[in-house]
Amino acid sequence: MNRFLKILRVTVAWIWRHTSAGVAVVLIGLALVMGYHLGQDSPEASTEIAANAHDDQTDDTASEPQMYTCSMHPSVRLPDPDAKCPICFMELIPVTADVGEDHDRRVTISKSAAALSRIETAQVGRFFPTASTRLYGKMTFDETAVARLTAYFPGRIERLFVNYLGVSVSKGDHMAEVYSPELLAAFEELRQSIAADQNTRGTSEIVRSTTRDMLAAAREKLRLFGITPEQIAEIENGSFDSDLLTIFAPIGGVVTHLAVREGDYVQTGAAIATVADLSRLWLDMEAYESQLPLLRWGQPVTFTVESHPGETFEGQISFIEPMVDERTRTAAVRVAVDNADRRLKPGMYVSAVVRTRIADHGAVVNDELAGRWVGPMHPSELQDGPGACKICGMDLVPTESLGVVGDSSEVEMPLVIPRTAVLFTGTRSVVYVEVPDSEQPTYEGREVVLGPRADDFYVVREGLREGESVVVDGAFRIDSAMQIVAKPSMMTPAGGGGGNAHAGHTGMAPGAMPTETSASVPEAFMAALKPVYAAYLDAQESLAGDDVGGFVQAADDLQAALENVKEVGLVGEPRGEWRRAAAKLRTETAVTTPEQARVLFERMSKGIIALERAFGHSTDETWHVAYCPMAFDNAGAEWMQRGDKVNNPYFGSRMLRCGDIRAAFPPTGTAADAVSDMPDMPGMEHDHE
Repeated sequence: MNRFLKILRVTVAWIWRHTSAGVAVVLIGLALVMGYHLGQDSPEASTEIAANAHDDQTDDTASEPQMYTCSMHPSVRLPDPDAKCPICFMELIPVTADVGEDHDRRVTISKSAAALSRIETAQVGRFFPTASTRLYGKMTFDETAVARLTAYFPGRIERLFVNYLGVSVSKGDHMAEVYSPELLAAFEELRQSIAADQNTRGTSEIVRSTTRDMLAAAREKLRLFGITPEQIAEIENGSFDSDLLTIFAPIGGVVTHLAVREGDYVQTGAAIATVADLSRLWLDMEAYESQLPLLRWGQPVTFTVESHPGETFEGQISFIEPMVDERTRTAAVRVAVDNADRRLKPGMYVSAVVRTRIADHGAVVNDELAGRWVGPMHPSELQDGPGACKICGMDLVPTESLGVVGDSSEVEMPLVIPRTAVLFTGTRSVVYVEVPDSEQPTYEGREVVLGPRADDFYVVREGLREGESVVVDGAFRIDSAMQIVAKPSMMTPAGGGGGNAHAGHTGMAPGAMPTETSASVPEAFMAALKPVYAAYLDAQESLAGDDVGGFVQAADDLQAALENVKEVGLVGEPRGEWRRAAAKLRTETAVTTPEQARVLFERMSKGIIALERAFGHSTDETWHVAYCPMAFDNAGAEWMQRGDKVNNPYFGSRMLRCGDIRAAFPPTGTAADAVSDMPDMPGMEHDHE
């Protein structure tokens, strides 16, 4: 039994050793077959997977690779999302490109961002805007209401009733008593002629006619001596027995001049006194050439004087000088003022404003004198109907016949937008228009052609349509958003970003590490400096052309531009540099002469050059600093100008090329951001011719 069990174990062991490999092979084969059948899909599933794979391949082939840009330097374009900006090393953000040409100048922002930016819009309208022209002058006498008392015959002033200036007189009041031997002889001649005429009875007709002619000649001689008809009648009837003649006031008014005293002997034609009627006065002012197109005869004028603060007086323009003074580049403007209450006095300084309605092409719409009649030689004489001039007696003519009345119904009202809607770049004017029917606030940039400015409005000649809404507050923030996405903007009209804008602000070359100063200068601040620079350069060119009126307008524009510069985001030393420069640019002095303008301009130049050195500029021009050693009695003065040819504002046409170029300021963001000192540039020699 034991032997049998032993043989069975040996047999089983032999069988296992010789069959285990085959069993393993069989099991592996079965597993492969089962796995093949379990992994098989249906024909429909295979077709869908193939189609999806084909679609994915097609999409991958047609789609463009996602590009990434820098929010501070939109010109950067890289396909790697993990890369850094090669200029400022900031993280990159995806580029969201708009499709279609209509969207190239549009930007969309969220409603919350629009609310935080306080973006406000106004509709483009049609109306006649009013332009205010500021003029300065003083009150003077109305020369048509001034009478000068002179001696008609030689004599001695025996008594002077009016013996101090300012005394009021009425017409016919006695003013002086005069003793004159020549006058007494004329009196006696009249008496003898009367006696001879009375004794001609019984004589021939020839004698009577001769006697009558002598009597008429004696009376005419006294009349030419200034003797009144009442005085002549007293002499004839014998009631006048004095050897002194009384002189009477020819008009009522105030004695403004006394040329004699009691006891003085005067010759024929010598002045005795002057009487002026102060119930009517003239306001004499000077208008610059640039202001003359806005002035017309008959326009109402409002003015104030220091003696009556808070009170406004009115008058009408009655005369505009037909010639311009070659020295001051101004023309006289006269306003007729009613002064029946005598509150205004000659010599008072006046600040006046003329408000003019502007048409499409800058023409003045003036209908204040429609239907009135005026004296051809005395335009201050206005009446409601035909008649004679009270001063010279000429027949009055309709105001329409003089061509000074316009009919507003025949003039098309211009397109008008608020002044704050316009972003200026020196050569371009940009506005942002709200795109209607957009889910999110969307704005489109437009270049416009502007007409004349009328206070807080501009006339628009091209680029806008009536009823469109333009951004009047927040346009700079929208422009910054356009720059971030590398679209055409105020500073980059071609789009694609403006390069390293902040680097240019501090004189840093492209590729350099940003400094604390560059990081603290907001783009909105730099954009707001453009109108400041433009107004200063306009002022410089006006003075170089001896146009003081243009300088005054540019100085006003400069003050308005300074008010629009906000310090938000400007910290540290940049804020201090801005405030120091702005203090020199702010002015409150009224300019009336070229000398005053040039003194003020010298102070403005110091501020603008400091501003340029601290922040630079972002236009496409290179500006230059020039120096004239002969300015201000050889004290010397600098200025900044366009172009590299000396254009001297301190001497104008007298020595336009006097001076030399000291430095050049290329546009920021170029390879030559830093200021280049050029003391000896060829072709820019000092010239006194």
